Amino acid sequence: MPSSRRLTVLGLALLVAGAALAQNVPLDALMRGGRIHYSGGRYERARDQFTDALDKFGATVDGPTLADIHIWLGLSKAQLRDFGPAAGHFTTALAADPATADRLRADEQWEYWSWTALVNTARDFYNNAAYDSSLHYALAALKVNPGKSGAYSLVANSYSALERYEEMIETAREMLRLQDNSPEAFSLIGLYYLQKPDSLWTGEMKAARWDSCSFYYGEAIRIYEERFDKTRQQLADLLRINDEERLDRVVFDLVEKSRSLNQEILKKYIEQDLGARSQLAEVAQLSQQLFYAANNLNISSSRAGSAMLRAASETQGENSEKFRARSEQLFVTALEYDPFDFTALFNLGIARYQSQDDTLAEHTFAGVVEGTVAPLAELPEDWQARLLALITPDVVGDGHVQFDPATMASVDSLLALQGRMSGGFGWLYFPDLRDRKDFTAAGPDDASGVFLSIQSPPALENVYLLLGVTQTSIGLSREAAAKGSGREKLEQAIATLKTVTRLNPSSAEAWQNLGHCYRETGQSDRSVEAFRKYQQLTGGK
Repeated sequence: MPSSRRLTVLGLALLVAGAALAQNVPLDALMRGGRIHYSGGRYERARDQFTDALDKFGATVDGPTLADIHIWLGLSKAQLRDFGPAAGHFTTALAADPATADRLRADEQWEYWSWTALVNTARDFYNNAAYDSSLHYALAALKVNPGKSGAYSLVANSYSALERYEEMIETAREMLRLQDNSPEAFSLIGLYYLQKPDSLWTGEMKAARWDSCSFYYGEAIRIYEERFDKTRQQLADLLRINDEERLDRVVFDLVEKSRSLNQEILKKYIEQDLGARSQLAEVAQLSQQLFYAANNLNISSSRAGSAMLRAASETQGENSEKFRARSEQLFVTALEYDPFDFTALFNLGIARYQSQDDTLAEHTFAGVVEGTVAPLAELPEDWQARLLALITPDVVGDGHVQFDPATMASVDSLLALQGRMSGGFGWLYFPDLRDRKDFTAAGPDDASGVFLSIQSPPALENVYLLLGVTQTSIGLSREAAAKGSGREKLEQAIATLKTVTRLNPSSAEAWQNLGHCYRETGQSDRSVEAFRKYQQLTGGK
């Protein structure tokens, strides 16, 4: 045989032997090699090794072994930020072996990456209205860590969107069987009583619904408060802070900075402002615990307050006032843990308005306006020009336009530099331009009448209307007590109510209150015109 022929045959034999050898690599060798790559941070090579193990042995191994392969694949892909496929591996592992959840919880890093992959995937599905899929991954995240709010809220919101209320409460009961003092479970039961539609309540349960809602949210709030206070004391001991006022400031700052996606802000505060560089890890961990408790205290208190407001509207006499007073207390608590929750602040204004405490109600509604409305002039000139360019002939008649998310994020950052702590300024309002004839474009001279807000048009109109109505009530009461004493307040009401009519010229209640304000301030012609518009809008009623 010629030598070249012998080489070719020999080469072919070696290739065949190599292929056979590759096919015969045992599972434990593949897994061991994958773990070595993973430990060395070579996540792509680890992924490929575990994928090879799954392809070759996945159909023949037992449940625990299959779960092990999927756990490692999930960890490798999670490290590569490939969260969707990673989440799929974790849910497969959980289904293949009941011990998987315990294994993931036993390792802090495993727990973190599996929970992160599952929650991110659940959130993506939820944002795309795929609620069944969102629920699937969120429930898996709860198995991994039943104490984190991200999975809990996704489960609750998915169940609510799917109107699967009985499964919602059964999930909560299962959580209580695992941990009898779970505030997340108590909150979920409270949400059940809050969100289950009125038509599905009958008999005694319908009457007792709001008391039950209050009880379960109350239990959640009590436990979260205990956690918050305990962590607060741990922070005081760690940093040796004995001054209660200073401790409150530090706790507030840590919670607020923990809200930011940029954790460098929190790190800088701990290292530089607190001078705790050597204690960075401990303080950061306590900060997250404080934020978690504070966030849940805010949410639970706000939702319970909303439930009590509804209860007040459905009952009468002493019961109604009991529920209203309780709602006011709950909204105050919600705001203690997040002063920039303007939904809770607005609802607090409603509770105070219903109690006929107009002075407090006015102060509260004014706080909502101050926190959720920003003049365009607060932005740099280049950004003013950029936003004015959004006012085109196609949208000018609406009086408002909504930003895209990227623009909103930039605007929020710019307003934060001006000291505005809230975010979500996604609406641009230009009511003075809506009736301009032959409009082509907005220019710098128009900027003074343009403003931004967190609020959507109906919500913003409602805030200004309630503020104007309370101001009108205060002004009329003062005028009744002493002529002329209410004029300043009535002038404030006129300015507020005119904003309402700029936002919505068809607001009958705004025109009615303007009629009263104009009449009491001696502007009879304007009063007549305002009442005429009110009559037109209500059909003469």
